[in-house]
Amino acid sequence: MGGGEHEMTLFVSNLPWHVTDDDLGRVFRQFAEVVRARVIHDRDTGRSQGYGFVQLINREAVRRARVALDGCSLDGRRLEIRPARPAARGPA
Repeated sequence: MGGGEHEMTLFVSNLPWHVTDDDLGRVFRQFAEVVRARVIHDRDTGRSQGYGFVQLINREAVRRARVALDGCSLDGRRLEIRPARPAARGPA
């Protein structure tokens, strides 16, 4: 068995500030089946942090999306895409 959900999740940085969850999902759906797309927002201001996560259906979809989209321009910003790392766990 694999390492879990993080193996099928990509970290996407350098997003344009106006990109929504739906926009991010739409970009990736051109290349792979998207399970979930989420842009991260500041808790206090609600403004985009310029990065997000996209969970795809399987590892082959992750590979296809990375090859197709890493370094591509989205509204003048060059996307940086890499595998997401598992969330750090706090003290038990």
